[in-house]
Amino acid sequence: MSSTALAVILEKIASKDKDFRYMATSDLLHELQREFFKADAELEKKLCAVVLNQLEDPSGDISNLAVSCLGCLVRKVADVRAEDLVRQLCDKVTGAGPASGGSSVSSKARDAQREISAIGLKALIKELAGGASTGMSSSSQLASVASNIIAGRMLTGLAVHKDDSEVVSQVLDILTELIQRFGGLLVAEHSRIRDALLGALGEGRMVMRKKLLQGLAALSMFLNNDTLEGVVSFLLAALQGPSIKPDYVRTYIQAVGQISRAVGYRFGRYLTTAVPLVISYCNKAAEGDDELREHCLQALEGFVLRCPHDTRPQMDAVLSTALRYLRYDPNFAADDDDCDEDDMGEDDDADDDGDGDGGEYSDDEDMSWKVRRAATRILSALVSRYPDALPVLYRASMSELVARFDREREEGVKADVFGAVSEMLAQVGATVDRYAPGEPNSPTSLLAGDVVSIVRASAKQLRDKSPKTRIGVFGVLRQLVAVQASSVAGQVDALIPGLLAALNEKSSNTGLKIEALSFLRQAIAATPPSVFQPHTKQLSSAVFGCVNERYYKVAAEALRVCEALVGVLRPDPASPVPPAQVSLVGPLYSAVMARLSATDQDQEVKECAISAMAAAAARLGDCLQNEMPMVLRVLLERLRNEITRLVAVKALTTLASSPLVSGELLAGAGEGGVVGELTTFLRKANRLLRQASLVALEALAARYPAAFEGATLTAAVEEAAALVSDADVALASLALRFLVSLMAMPGPAGAAAAAVVAEKARAPALALVRSPLLQGAALEVMQSFFAALAAAGPAGGDDALLASLLDVGRSAEAASKQAQYSVARCVAALATTSAAKVPATVELLLKSMGGKDLGSQRLALLCLGEIGGRTDLSGLPAVATAATVVLSAPGSSEEVRAAASHALGGITRGNLSHFMPGLVAQISSSAGQPKQQYLLLQALNDVISTLASPAGASKAAELGPEMADQVLSLLFDAAESEEECRNVVAECAGRLALLHPGKVLPALLERTTALSANMRAVAVSAVKHAVVDRPNPVDAELGPVLQRFLLLIGDDDRHVRRAAVVALSGCAHAKPGLVVGGLGQLLPLLYAQTAVREDMIRTVDLGPFKHKIDDGLELRKAAFECLDILSDCCRDRLEPGPFLAALESGLGDHADVKMPCHTTLSKLVATDPGAVLAAAERLVVPLEKTLTTRLKSDAVKQEIDRHEDMLRSCLRCVDALEHVPGSDNNPAFQNFLRKIVLGTPALKEKYLAIQRERAEAEGGDAMDTA
Repeated sequence: MSSTALAVILEKIASKDKDFRYMATSDLLHELQREFFKADAELEKKLCAVVLNQLEDPSGDISNLAVSCLGCLVRKVADVRAEDLVRQLCDKVTGAGPASGGSSVSSKARDAQREISAIGLKALIKELAGGASTGMSSSSQLASVASNIIAGRMLTGLAVHKDDSEVVSQVLDILTELIQRFGGLLVAEHSRIRDALLGALGEGRMVMRKKLLQGLAALSMFLNNDTLEGVVSFLLAALQGPSIKPDYVRTYIQAVGQISRAVGYRFGRYLTTAVPLVISYCNKAAEGDDELREHCLQALEGFVLRCPHDTRPQMDAVLSTALRYLRYDPNFAADDDDCDEDDMGEDDDADDDGDGDGGEYSDDEDMSWKVRRAATRILSALVSRYPDALPVLYRASMSELVARFDREREEGVKADVFGAVSEMLAQVGATVDRYAPGEPNSPTSLLAGDVVSIVRASAKQLRDKSPKTRIGVFGVLRQLVAVQASSVAGQVDALIPGLLAALNEKSSNTGLKIEALSFLRQAIAATPPSVFQPHTKQLSSAVFGCVNERYYKVAAEALRVCEALVGVLRPDPASPVPPAQVSLVGPLYSAVMARLSATDQDQEVKECAISAMAAAAARLGDCLQNEMPMVLRVLLERLRNEITRLVAVKALTTLASSPLVSGELLAGAGEGGVVGELTTFLRKANRLLRQASLVALEALAARYPAAFEGATLTAAVEEAAALVSDADVALASLALRFLVSLMAMPGPAGAAAAAVVAEKARAPALALVRSPLLQGAALEVMQSFFAALAAAGPAGGDDALLASLLDVGRSAEAASKQAQYSVARCVAALATTSAAKVPATVELLLKSMGGKDLGSQRLALLCLGEIGGRTDLSGLPAVATAATVVLSAPGSSEEVRAAASHALGGITRGNLSHFMPGLVAQISSSAGQPKQQYLLLQALNDVISTLASPAGASKAAELGPEMADQVLSLLFDAAESEEECRNVVAECAGRLALLHPGKVLPALLERTTALSANMRAVAVSAVKHAVVDRPNPVDAELGPVLQRFLLLIGDDDRHVRRAAVVALSGCAHAKPGLVVGGLGQLLPLLYAQTAVREDMIRTVDLGPFKHKIDDGLELRKAAFECLDILSDCCRDRLEPGPFLAALESGLGDHADVKMPCHTTLSKLVATDPGAVLAAAERLVVPLEKTLTTRLKSDAVKQEIDRHEDMLRSCLRCVDALEHVPGSDNNPAFQNFLRKIVLGTPALKEKYLAIQRERAEAEGGDAMDTA
């Protein structure tokens, strides 16, 4: 806009007409918001004066617009002018109050002016903070100067007008806002602000003190340790004073609590003094001083939440205090027998809320509920922060909390009690893996004994009139069912009246019905059908009524309950519906069909109705024969509707799997029937729809072969065959399963399907076998496919198929080891379909081994190994001989010899008693030949690992104690060989321990003190392989001695230390309960392995130059990987101080160490943001060094790519740090972010790209969840 137009605006702003002034101010705001607004020095001066003048306009609307103009103006004018603007605003806020003889009118005007100026100054501070966060140096400089000006002026105003409450109030609000936004830029003023706030803390009214506390807590986040110590020491010293006023006690206790919450674990060093002091004041508070008790308990809760590790030594005292004040109710008269020494009574016999003996007393005057609420929250904090101490916490507090169900009179406190019990129950469920089954002191066992009392107390509360109370009770019951469903089953009768009352609730409180229905559904699913069968008539009428509710969430949840009720009405599909339940089938159908057939329904209700009807028709189809045509017709309509298509496909899968649904109805519904509809879905882009359609087609093929005939069959096979590719292996696996089910159809239908499948799907399947992505379950399905294809095909077809597979295995595309392994598995599946086929196939493979083609030799050996693992080849001795010859031939290819090792292992698995002695003898005789010994040990490992796995459990007994002794002796003899052999020895020993723990573990433990470092390394490495992620008898014997193995982390030899660190990682990942108890000893040893040690760095003279080799690098990598695993599974046992110190060291270490540390720090941001924020000043130093590292000019592409990966890893970590609450107020991090990350164009571009990736990933997760 031209200067003339601006002049017109400024002229109108001076008008006497309020409307003119408003419109002109609005136009000015619009101009200031323009991106390219510019003004000369003179115009800037006029604009500043006009905006300041408009702040004092009598019209509130105009002054509010002026505040908005002020925020924009400060970014458009020169820094000098902006600073002057800041000074003038500060003067308006801190100007002198009215004289004692001043008129009330002028006093009100000054107050109004001060208030609007304060609002303007806050808006300006916010605008400066927004500009500084963009990383622009000019904005950052202005923010720094302006913040110091404001701080100085506000502190002066606070000192000058300390008796003027209005001025002090505005000054404190602005000062708190300033500290929160720019606390890191006020380092020079920290001591002065601290002194001013502490000095004013002992003066003024309570309202002023609360504002001071907010400012002090905000400031504490930015103080260094020495300055923070001054603040805390002042407060604690004041509280320890001999004659402190109660008023000040409350203020100082509150200050201590708020500061501890603000600074997090940095407050931990003061807790040895603070906790006893706070508890002391809580206990000796005067009668009626509930506010002080509440502040004390809130402070204790903050200590537990923010400094859990430092509060741990005081846990018993905190727990005792919380329990004492959980019962604190001085205005409630208890029975004399139950009164404790502090007169905190409990009425064990009262069935109502209790009137006490103070008939004239009003609950409106009673503030003791705040004390009980604070005590309850302490218990919740203790349970969440100390899951390892759960047995102690449970014994001490669960009965007390349950007792408060009935005795608590305040609804809000009751809700917190329910929350605390739910938290306790959740922790019981979360820690179940840490205790052996049936252990009497485990939380699960303790809870089993309390289920009856919890259910009874809950049932009583379900009769309460308050919907909020009943909602809380249902929350407790749902958590209880999730943890102890078996114990709850016997107590369901007591809950039925309250449940019915909630379901029949006539009020508009839909939340109560939703909670009641959710609990009912969960309880039905978790308990035997017989538990709810006596109550189905009562419950069904209430549930069917909820199905007709107008609110969609109630109706949807009721439909889910209907689906669960089907299993109660007919527990066993093979048996008829019990006579007592028959009468409920019709009403169930009617209720669900009313929702299913209606078109004007919410999406969630439609989906729940479809699922419920499918469950009812599948389980109760014989009782609904007349209604089934209508059901299928409606489902077919929903199948053709894009919105309900996916859930309708799943419903049809349920129906197709039921013997009670007529096949003719499904096969004949419409042109092409259901099969035709489902086949068209295989071309859709929706992956979930294609998956569900394949599953449904498989169910239809297994149940109703008549549905697949002629063109329908051909179309289905063509569409399924198109999905058999490595573009989506999971989808290909489902397609193959469907094709297998087609070939498995009985009679001519199966033969016809096999012919079509052989024509359409054989080529895609052979192409998929070549893919290295074909692994796991997909590979298992592929084997079934080829076996079915051979079995259902014409005579001689299996030979042609075998030849095709072998050709694929020899082809160039299948040169990878994984591809040939896949082919070998499929060949073995074909060969072992009939015992008669095995000799011919083996002879063919032996012939192919005689050629010179290495690929053919390797493939043949892999095939022989797979065939030998599935059938006994002892009758064909040439196989084992051929494998042994190839393995021992020195001129053979390494890959061929490895295949021979695999073959020997597979053959041995097929007949352990026949081949195992020979394998052991070969290993013994190969002691002087490390390579051959390694390959033979690999064969042995293949045998033992298979026997120790669930798949080999049936043959595990064949490796008896005598053979185990021979193998163990053999392994220990090989423990002094080369490293690759030692690794295999350790794995063999660990797997052998799974088969014979009583024999192997003592032998390993004995060797942890061996003189040989190699032997010690093997012993501790073996333990890692003895811990598997499934229950195993070895756990009971390993648990008591595992610590002795893991303490080798402190061994003198670095190889032993690394083996012990890796063992700790494996054990913690698979079974954290085995290691969690010993972490107190292990963590200091582990942290010691994260430091760079100069004595482990050696220099190698390479002639023209010298090269440094860090022998400790692999050990440090293993240590940080171990810490990452521990942070996932044992987070509560890691103190933030040492953990972050180790992480800080890793962030500045070698590139191989940095990247895992970036990942660990990003995780820590989510689990303990307070500790990360407190250490941000130290953490940004290595991060900055990483981002500012420059490559040499002659760096090769590999180095450039590695450097780029490092930068992206570091920037992802920075992005995680930026999302820590409070990071925008951390000066060190913000300075690093502005100057390094956003101030460097190349880094800024990468950083913004990473932020976009994260946003897209989070959006995708949200969509998946939805």
